[in-house]
Amino acid sequence: MNFAPNRDLKKVPDYLIQDDSTSGLWWQRQSLRFKTTVLAIAIGTMPTLAVSWVAYYFAADSLTQQTSNLSKTLVVDLQDRVNIFLGDRLIDLQVMASLDIFTNPQLSKQTSKAEKSAALGRMQDASKIYDNIAVFDIQGNVIAQTKGEALNNHLNRDYVQDALKSQGAVISQPQISDGSGVLSIYGASPIKERSTGKTIGFVRARIPVKILTKLLQNFTTEDSQYYLLNNQGQIFWGSTNGSSVANQSSNSEAIAAQDIFLDADKLLTSPDLSTSVATNIQTNSQQLLSYAPAKTVAGLPKLNWQAIVATDTAIIYAPQRKLKLLLFLGSTLVALGVGAIAYAWINHLLRPVLQAAKAVQKIGQGEFSTRLAIAGTDEIAQLGSDINRLAVQLTDFMQVQTRRTQHSASIKDIALQLTRAKNWLEILDAVVQISYRAFDAKRVVYYQFDSQSAIAVAEFSAQGERAIQNSNLSSELVAEYLAQQYLPKVEVINDLTQTKLTPAKQEYLESLGVKSCLIAPVIVENQLNGLLMVHQSTLLPWMNEEQEFLIQVASQIGFAIARLELLEQQKLAEIREKSAKEAIQTRALSLLQEVDDVSQGNLTVRARVTEDEIGTIADSYNSTIESLQRLVNQTKAAATEVQLNTAANDLAVQSLAQETIAQASSISQMLIQVREMETSIGLVANQAHQAEAFVQQAATTIAREDRAMSLTVAEIKIVQQTVTQTATKAEKLGESSQEISQVVNLIGRFAAQTHLLALKASIEAARAGEEGKGFAVIADEVRSLATASAEATAEIETLVSKIQLETAEVVKAMHRGAAQIASGHELVQQTRYSLSQVNQVSSEISKLVSSITQATQQQSSTSAEVSQTIVEAVAIAEHNSQSATQVFNSLRSLSEIAAKLQSQIAKFKT
Repeated sequence: MNFAPNRDLKKVPDYLIQDDSTSGLWWQRQSLRFKTTVLAIAIGTMPTLAVSWVAYYFAADSLTQQTSNLSKTLVVDLQDRVNIFLGDRLIDLQVMASLDIFTNPQLSKQTSKAEKSAALGRMQDASKIYDNIAVFDIQGNVIAQTKGEALNNHLNRDYVQDALKSQGAVISQPQISDGSGVLSIYGASPIKERSTGKTIGFVRARIPVKILTKLLQNFTTEDSQYYLLNNQGQIFWGSTNGSSVANQSSNSEAIAAQDIFLDADKLLTSPDLSTSVATNIQTNSQQLLSYAPAKTVAGLPKLNWQAIVATDTAIIYAPQRKLKLLLFLGSTLVALGVGAIAYAWINHLLRPVLQAAKAVQKIGQGEFSTRLAIAGTDEIAQLGSDINRLAVQLTDFMQVQTRRTQHSASIKDIALQLTRAKNWLEILDAVVQISYRAFDAKRVVYYQFDSQSAIAVAEFSAQGERAIQNSNLSSELVAEYLAQQYLPKVEVINDLTQTKLTPAKQEYLESLGVKSCLIAPVIVENQLNGLLMVHQSTLLPWMNEEQEFLIQVASQIGFAIARLELLEQQKLAEIREKSAKEAIQTRALSLLQEVDDVSQGNLTVRARVTEDEIGTIADSYNSTIESLQRLVNQTKAAATEVQLNTAANDLAVQSLAQETIAQASSISQMLIQVREMETSIGLVANQAHQAEAFVQQAATTIAREDRAMSLTVAEIKIVQQTVTQTATKAEKLGESSQEISQVVNLIGRFAAQTHLLALKASIEAARAGEEGKGFAVIADEVRSLATASAEATAEIETLVSKIQLETAEVVKAMHRGAAQIASGHELVQQTRYSLSQVNQVSSEISKLVSSITQATQQQSSTSAEVSQTIVEAVAIAEHNSQSATQVFNSLRSLSEIAAKLQSQIAKFKT
């Protein structure tokens, strides 16, 4: 925007103003000398004033344009720096969201909340940008956070929803924090599970807006300010006299730009980069505003922020005022000079004035190389000298500003190219080329240092210059640089002949025809990495801007090389990690092949034990197989012993059953005989007179029955002994089954331990991620084998429990049979005693014929009792026969169970 000076019309002196009626007479009354002098002053002054104002107009317009362009460059740099800063925050959010302790479910479960919070705290302390970092699950609940106020659910926050919808990192507009009350910027990024890509949470970071004050501190001076506007066009942050707009209240709300700047509506709605003059209400001053509208840059947040740089017009237009004052003084001197010179010199004086006007016009058009030829020392000559001096000053000013702009652009180009460089040679080639163009030098070269030498690895020089790439510095010069403990940021040599240098450095520069030189060391991790040299073949005083530019270039080289070294280290670490994982997978597959026969029942297989992690698992697996082998052998022995005991008892129980059946038959026969005797006694009662005839027959019968009773008592004793022995053997069988149960329990515990070991192996494989999938298969096979062993153990335990229950029932039946046999024995003894009494009665029949009726009745009653007793004995004998048969069947079932157990264990190869 053009800023034309306010030009007031030159007022004519009052003494020259006369009435129309008297003006002619007054002029005619004046002397010719007076008239000539007045005319000379008029002729000499008017052109000078005209030239001065014309020169001022063009020069002021050119300066205004240059100032406006510089201000625009400054506000663009301000906006770019803020955008780059926010772009770096997006990268930080992505790094936080990709941490293994959040993206790996197994590792996340093993990592405590305190450890997660500590990791976030370390990132916060390292960046010194965030005042709070937190990680939330997909429901918005806090998983971990840095120190500070406890956070609530953040799922409904706008920026969180934007991040989850876009599936990427986002930056919010400035807003007041609910917890701290500080004006802050929030960033959020979704957290995705590494294996599935599923969103499982999000990370949120808070950045106080006051951080921008330190970032942008170089964009303000004592009489200038910067302002940042949000997407609503409201100022949320800025500076006034070097301090924050919200200095008194860090939680102030954003304010409209129109509330600070009057008459700036048109500027603030402009879609293009523009400038304008407005009044700042806060500073109560006129300011030149440079406005940068919102712009979109690929890879940076789309926040639609705008920027304003405001500079007091009293400062920025100071050169115009000085020029105006200078021209005014020059015009005044010329007017006084012309008034003292005679009329004859008027034409002579007009010529240089016109030349000066033409020169000033050229200067105003931007031809700052225009100069006036100075002849003499009069006022016109002084004016020409002042114009020349002004042209020189403008030339120097424009050169300085142009050089600074070029340097800023070069630094930006270097930074962009360094971020894209893939190796350090690309970095150095790009740097020397850009530096060569920036300095217009004879040569720019970079020497790479190692422990004992320095070689020129990158060079860019003018045509015709000797190439020195791949040449080495002298050993004396290398030792000289390596011996210096503190190297200067830049070594300046304006004149090689006038600077005291070491012989080695003097010889090196003279051999290359260097007259002046800049040397900047590149430091990487506190070690001298190389030297960046700018050679000139002419004497050239190096300016501070050039020195600072070279220092910045050297710093950029150091940062880029350090970044590449870090990337190379990361690649090497990834290669080593991949190799180790592949080795583990190969060894795990080998282990699986070695123990495959175990699933088929071959317990003689042993895994090969190595010194790695898989070797530890193989050793543990071998121990498990050995324990299982011992348990199977013990089970086989126990089953064999059960089968042998069962076979041994089978014959005895079978014999017992047969004898019991025979006993029952004998008792039944005896019952028939007793009932026949009862019938006979009845006949005796009816035919008492025949009693004597049948006495001998009764005595014989009683004797026979007495022998039968004796045999019955003997058989009952044998049966009682057999039942007792059978009960004892059944109890031993129960004890043997108890031992089998203990062995089975031991097998079950080993199967549980094997299952637990397989489960731990599965967890370790899951923790290893994709690389542990092969080992996870092995762990699943081991766990399946342990499960099968546990099922077989449970089946055996069920069979043993059944045997124990049936054995206990057999023992109880045996004891009941023994008790019943003892009762039968007593009854038989009583019967035998009764028969003895009958024998005594029969012997006395002849003597007691008179009382035969009474005796017969007694005998009939006794016979009925004997009959009933024998009936009970028959029932007991039949029950004993059934119990013996049941014991026989139980022992046979136990034998079958033992055979089944042996067939199941036989599949194991020991």
